[in-house]
Amino acid sequence: MQYNRAQLKLSVKAAMRNTRTKPMLITLLFSVIVGVGTGLVNFVGNLFNGGLGSYSERLVNYMMMGYDAEEAMEMVLLDFMSRGPSVLLGMVWAGFVVSVILYLWQSVMGVGYEGYALAMVRGEDPGVGQLFCAFPRLGGVLVTRILTGLYIFLWSLLLGLGLVVVIVLAVVVAMATETAGLSVLLMFVGLVAYEIGMVWVTMRYALVDYALLDQGLSGSEAIRESKRLMQGNVGKAFVLQLSFIGWELLSLVLILVGVGVLAGALIVPLMLQSGRGTPDVAGLIAGAGLGLLVMLAAFIGSAIIGLWLRPYQTGAMAKFYDWAKGVSAPAGPAGWSGPTGYSWSTGSTISGPSNPGGATGPTGPKDDPWK
Repeated sequence: MQYNRAQLKLSVKAAMRNTRTKPMLITLLFSVIVGVGTGLVNFVGNLFNGGLGSYSERLVNYMMMGYDAEEAMEMVLLDFMSRGPSVLLGMVWAGFVVSVILYLWQSVMGVGYEGYALAMVRGEDPGVGQLFCAFPRLGGVLVTRILTGLYIFLWSLLLGLGLVVVIVLAVVVAMATETAGLSVLLMFVGLVAYEIGMVWVTMRYALVDYALLDQGLSGSEAIRESKRLMQGNVGKAFVLQLSFIGWELLSLVLILVGVGVLAGALIVPLMLQSGRGTPDVAGLIAGAGLGLLVMLAAFIGSAIIGLWLRPYQTGAMAKFYDWAKGVSAPAGPAGWSGPTGYSWSTGSTISGPSNPGGATGPTGPKDDPWK
């Protein structure tokens, strides 16, 4: 099955258009749900850890009372230590529990969003409920995420050790030859090799969540399936993800332009009026208002790009999973379904079963993005 990145991305955009509940709206709801859940967990955790978050408010209050930063921090620290070791231990334990709950919440919701994207690119017209599809696999999600993070960490240690060896070698060469050029080159090569290695490691596990949802695998089984599917495809997956960098840079540029315009609206008038007596307050207010409007427009534009880009990127990786698997997966433990027999050549169709009379069957669903 020939791989065609451009055709893959076109099919994802077609799937986004053909979904009745628009992916941008689903992404917005997903962000709100994750944000609200994270806020609630932090709020409840703050209640159980003895109000640890209130110490930042105390620090501000002390500084407003006239204490300098060091004195205020010292008074807050003394107040904190006066609560005794048992209370401090309980606060540390509560903080650990909150961190685990937050990690689990964000992980299961993140996997759920990938499940939504997988259903979207398969033409299943998913709704908001699909975002919670990973909750029945809560334990599998946690184990798989922990193992994946552990393996990536161990690989990073190994690659980091290799980088340290290269740096030591570069120092030895510099001392022996009394020239820095070759040493700098060795360090540069080592850094490049480290980054390439980390990309390779990360990409090997890029399809773990899809294998977890689609095939009912978890833990080491899902990791092995991802590595199997990514054999020989690491470069393709990396280039696919890299192909979205233009949109990400555009979003970043919008934010930088908005902040820059606001800063210019506040700073430039002050610089022009320095040494001219009383500044023009009305002019400053007008400039600040204009700068705020521009910054608000820039942030809204960046948010719109993000709401469109996330389902596009996630859907592309979901479609890449289907391609790497060879065909769209049949119905599995999570209830997935979809057409099979995709061809990556432009303009191809999906052949259906032959009829008894020799006629060719249907060529796929009406919203088939490949047609």
